[in-house]
Amino acid sequence: MHTATQMAAASHKMLWAGRILSGVTIAFLLMDSGMHMTTMAPVVQAFAQLGFPMRLALGLAIVELACTVAYLYPRTSVLGAILLTGYLGGAVAMHLRVGNPLFSETLFPVYVGFLVWGGLYLRGPELRALISVGGEKDQATSRGMLWTGRALGAVTALLIVFASIPKLLKAASMVEGFQQAGFSENLVVTVGIIELACAVVYVIPRTRVLGAILMTGLMGGATATNVRIGNPAVMVTVILGVLAWGGLFLRDKRVRALIPWRS
Repeated sequence: MHTATQMAAASHKMLWAGRILSGVTIAFLLMDSGMHMTTMAPVVQAFAQLGFPMRLALGLAIVELACTVAYLYPRTSVLGAILLTGYLGGAVAMHLRVGNPLFSETLFPVYVGFLVWGGLYLRGPELRALISVGGEKDQATSRGMLWTGRALGAVTALLIVFASIPKLLKAASMVEGFQQAGFSENLVVTVGIIELACAVVYVIPRTRVLGAILMTGLMGGATATNVRIGNPAVMVTVILGVLAWGGLFLRDKRVRALIPWRS
C-alpha cells in the first residue's frame, strides 16, 4: 500500500511538472507567433538576417499559432507536438544557414522542442510507454494495415538513406545545391550523417517513434529551405514526414490512440 501511494504521488508530481513545462512552452509560442504578426523592428531585422521576406511573416505566424493551438488542445496535443517539431526544425535550418551561434541561437528551437515533448512525456503515461519501450511488436488491428504501415515506413527510410548517400560522398551536385541554398559546403557531410542516423533510429523497433520525431525536425528544416529559395519541390519533404508517421499510425494502435483522426 505504501509503495502504491508513493507511485501515485510521483505520478501526480510528473503530471504537474508536465503541465508547467507545456504551459511555459505554450506561452512562449503564443508570444512568438504574436510578434510575427507585427512589424516590430526586431522581427523585421530577424527576418532580414535569416533571408526570409517579410511577406511570409504573417503566414508563418498563422502556422505557428495553429500548431500551438493543436498542442494546447488535449485531444490533438501529440499532433500539435509533431507539427511544432517540423516548424522548429525549419527554424534550426535557417539559423544554421546564416551561421548564428550554435548553442545560443541555432539550437534554441531544439531546446523548445525538448520542452514541447518533455511536457507531453511527463503528462502522458501512454506516450512514455511508447517512447521508452517503443514496442518491439507491431500492434495493428489488421494484417492489411500492418503491412501497409511497414511498407510506408520502409519506403520512407530508404528514401532518406538514398538522399544521404550523395551527401556523405560529398557529390558535386550536393555541394552546388547547398551553396545555392546559402549553406556552407562544410555542412554537406554533416547533414548526410544526420539523415542516415534518423533513418537508422526510425527502422529500429524500440526507437522508431523517436526516429519519427527526429525525422520530422529534419523534414521541417528541408521544407523551410525549399520555401525560402522558392523550390517547387517543397511538398516532397512534407510528404516524407507524413509517410514517416503514416507508417507508424497504421502499424501501431497505440500511435493511433495518441493521434486520433476521428471522434
